[in-house]
Amino acid sequence: TCGGTLKGLNGTIESPGFPYGYPNGANCTWVIIAEERNRIQIVFQSFALEEEYDYLSLYDGHPHPANFRTR
Repeated sequence: TCGGTLKGLNGTIESPGFPYGYPNGANCTWVIIAEERNRIQIVFQSFALEEEYDYLSLYDGHPHPANFRTR
């Protein structure tokens, strides 16, 4: 699957086909849920994108311009 919801103290996010390439046109959305007033720490152990075509965006809340944090 490509995307989903993570709850709890830890979890793993992987692209489809990991550790090999992901399919063209993949659009994965992951929702990470933490208890109120808790922080979420994201650690990348392996990360590669096709420059000029692919990107990662992070939002604090729903994907809306007001919630955008980084790309």
